[in-house]
Amino acid sequence: MVTIPFLKTNLLSIDIGFRNIKIVEVELGRNNEIFIKNFGIASTPKGSIKNGAIKDVKSVTNEIRKVMENINTKAKNAKIVMSGTNIISRVFVVEKIPGEDMNHLVRTTISQSMPIDLDAHQIDYKVLQEFREDGIDKIKVFVTAVLKSIIQSYIDILIELGLKPISVDIPANSAAKFFNREIMVSESETWFKRQRSSKLSQNTFAVIDFGSETTIVNILRNRVLEFNKVILRGSSNIDEAIAASTGKKLEEAERIKKIHGLALTDINADEEQEKIYNSIKSVIDDIIRQMFQCFEFYEKRCYGEKIGKIYMIGGGSQLKGLREYLEEVFQVPVYPVELLSIEGIQINKGLDGERLNYLINSVGITL
Repeated sequence: MVTIPFLKTNLLSIDIGFRNIKIVEVELGRNNEIFIKNFGIASTPKGSIKNGAIKDVKSVTNEIRKVMENINTKAKNAKIVMSGTNIISRVFVVEKIPGEDMNHLVRTTISQSMPIDLDAHQIDYKVLQEFREDGIDKIKVFVTAVLKSIIQSYIDILIELGLKPISVDIPANSAAKFFNREIMVSESETWFKRQRSSKLSQNTFAVIDFGSETTIVNILRNRVLEFNKVILRGSSNIDEAIAASTGKKLEEAERIKKIHGLALTDINADEEQEKIYNSIKSVIDDIIRQMFQCFEFYEKRCYGEKIGKIYMIGGGSQLKGLREYLEEVFQVPVYPVELLSIEGIQINKGLDGERLNYLINSVGITL
């Protein structure tokens, strides 16, 4: 087969989250450049996703079709990102056995360490590192497992839309692909420059996806994904906490969250303002506590390094004061996507570039 090097390919990417569905049409260049032609965002129908699986294919399909019509998509090849709550990922360090088939070695390790039905799951793995410890050759392996029935539910969406399924991917892989490029910080003066420490690793960083129902922790070393964990807490929990403490409806609580954020209360703050601040902070502190556990587990159990910086993505990362609070707690630089310039990714000038923050997974899967 002859490949024409200057041929450009149109591709549709769909990211189905608990709260929003993101659809992006991109043009792929000959050197893997990405040009974002158009995108649209719609609300995910309530109750249509359960434990990561699409339970109501028709309602989800209808919402996607509306967006496709609104942005006038032309691409027929499509990739899709699944929700992250029912994706199992583990890092294993196993003894290397001469002559042992790697697939057999990984599946044996999984059967002994993960309580899942191997036949019912799609198992993927990649070798992260080979090393020698105490005279024994070992292999560090990153494994993901997803129920085949869940994967099929996403394929059904694409088929129902009349699209050609190219791949189904997980959010961690999509984010890792997006950040596997040269990244430039576009602001002139950052916390990092003011507080620079030689102890901070430049090779290891975290990408934190602050979603509605979940917060996904991804850790990359030398731009390779080495750790992934889904924290079952997200921005919707903040809405619930505000509503519970103030007696307001969820819609009003969400509006209040966006106005107040993590702004420190002043001495003149009234009782309700204190309740709002404490409600937001309590949820964020719980997420941060679990982030700390992830970082510690990665360093101690996965032969990792200390995290040198954090990139924030997802709708929840827009919370006022979150970046500054994370920097204060973790003592590393924290960068939201709008401060970054990513090599080889361009966006149509007529589009809202600030909304790229919501499109990381849908763009990343196209790479």
